[in-house]
Amino acid sequence: MTPLTPPDPTGPAPDSLARLAERGARSWPHAPALSWQDAQGTAHWLTFAEARAASDEIARGLLALGLAPGDRIAVQSGPRPEWTLTLLAAASCGLVLVSLLPSTVPDEMVHVLNDCDAKAVLCEDGEQLAKVRAARPRVPGLRHVVVMDAADAPADPSRPDPARTDPSLTLDRLRAAGAHTVAPDALARRRAAVRAEDLLLIIYTSGTTGPKKGCALSHANYLAVLRAHPSPPRHPDAAPDTSNGTVFVVTGPHTIALLMQLLTWWSGYTLVWWRGGSDDDLVAELRAARPSIVPLVPLALEKIYRAALADVPPARRPELLEAAREGLRVRRMLAAGEPVPTGLREWFDRTEETLFARVREGFGGRVRRVTVSGAPVSQDVLAFFLGCGLPVVECYGMTETAAAATTNTPEDYRLGTVGKPLPGVEVAIADDGEILLRGANVFRGYWGYDEGGFGGVRDGWLHTGDLGELDGDGYLRLTGRKKELIQLSNGMAVTPHPLEQQLRTHPLISQAVLYGEARPHLVALITLDARRAAEWAAARALPTRLETLARTPELLAEISGALEHANSGFQEYFRARAVHVLDRELSAEAGELTVSLKVARPVVHARLRALFEALYD
Repeated sequence: MTPLTPPDPTGPAPDSLARLAERGARSWPHAPALSWQDAQGTAHWLTFAEARAASDEIARGLLALGLAPGDRIAVQSGPRPEWTLTLLAAASCGLVLVSLLPSTVPDEMVHVLNDCDAKAVLCEDGEQLAKVRAARPRVPGLRHVVVMDAADAPADPSRPDPARTDPSLTLDRLRAAGAHTVAPDALARRRAAVRAEDLLLIIYTSGTTGPKKGCALSHANYLAVLRAHPSPPRHPDAAPDTSNGTVFVVTGPHTIALLMQLLTWWSGYTLVWWRGGSDDDLVAELRAARPSIVPLVPLALEKIYRAALADVPPARRPELLEAAREGLRVRRMLAAGEPVPTGLREWFDRTEETLFARVREGFGGRVRRVTVSGAPVSQDVLAFFLGCGLPVVECYGMTETAAAATTNTPEDYRLGTVGKPLPGVEVAIADDGEILLRGANVFRGYWGYDEGGFGGVRDGWLHTGDLGELDGDGYLRLTGRKKELIQLSNGMAVTPHPLEQQLRTHPLISQAVLYGEARPHLVALITLDARRAAEWAAARALPTRLETLARTPELLAEISGALEHANSGFQEYFRARAVHVLDRELSAEAGELTVSLKVARPVVHARLRALFEALYD
């Protein structure tokens, strides 16, 4: 049996994350901690020891600004190594990091920065700096602005003191100032003073139904989740300059990605960010990274699923889907110790080395675990990948639970559920079906709110707003959202997710949004996957521009057929009777998608109400 690498082979278990960078550098000094590509495609990396040194320089620079323990600093940036280094730096000197996405606009920034009373903002580049400057007159408490890209904020030699308010202060200058003006002992004293109950992060929720609220998360919240993660396997002959595997992060630097950044340092993984781009770019980078762990939102998994089908000639796609179904049946028989008929086993062995192997290669061929969370996911898509031998499992968590609460594992999963509670987490179901969670991972509340209603923590229980049920073996099944139930005019309350999931399995459909509050039946709005729709149209000599294609009889017939097929699996009240094909995709920048790429249903319903209502004429 391969021995496991202990989480910290050289010291006791930590009581905060203040020493996380130090701990990683001590445990895996020469292994790559961060790996990325620049704009020219050149690969770069930092070892754990190098990254620890860089994060300490940033921490000392933050101390040079005069920031006190508990002060809030905001980071507005896309995924990049400086983001992770700043997170480690903030943890090490008792500061509270506030996550801002690069899509945040000045008005949102004003609300967030004033709400949390941020003293400093670290922004990515000139584009983000312009937003900060636009917001700054309305944020009286903001004292410092730091820019990560030196080219976008040239140094001002007339203002060398970093403690002065300087909107053109670069991260390099901040690091240099800290190295010259703050002794290492000062950082060591701040690090030693950090406690588990101290805040580490404030993450602002999507705000689809009102102003954004900041989830206040402590070191202890994240420690509870990290301690539940199994130690990664490591061969006893592994070279000291190799990590325990690779974590490939697709989502932006928010809830899931924040946990993954901490996990890489906790368990000795190499962190690799997806640079963004098309579906083809995602599949190509995933294959090249050859990751061990891949956290995904359902939309990303569905993109990979569509790419896998697109690699197969249309006439052979039914064969692939049927093979995956048979493959899942055989894998279940093997897991249960049941005998597999000789002919079926011979077919399975051949297919395992050919067809299934090609699908697995889409994930790089080394993946140990793919976790899917953040929104409902199609069970057909999950079953496809499981049948091909990929360890794709659902888990469940929220920003309010440090991103995790329950999980399936490749060794212990039940399709259609989000798994069992993590160690130390309790799950209960309220009388109205709402999921309640309790444990050390549950946040203390929303920043600045005396929360006593929906979504709050009462008597230690987090009221999640999600609906679910526990089976006899302790697996949790999600059944809907408490606030997303659609109440039809006949009194029937229906959840929109099952039909939306089924519609999204069609290769041309990227999003599906149901509507029907106080109406007699459901209707649907569909958006198209732009690239696949263009390929489909070109093969039929149809217009490839979405604005035109979305109105062609051939396309409308295809989508109507997809709706008919999806409807066939549901009871009458859960079916949509009409569909509108939107001539564009939904946009995160416009607020139509949340940061986890879920549909912001109230925004879409309000903005496109006329289109929905026209379907009832």
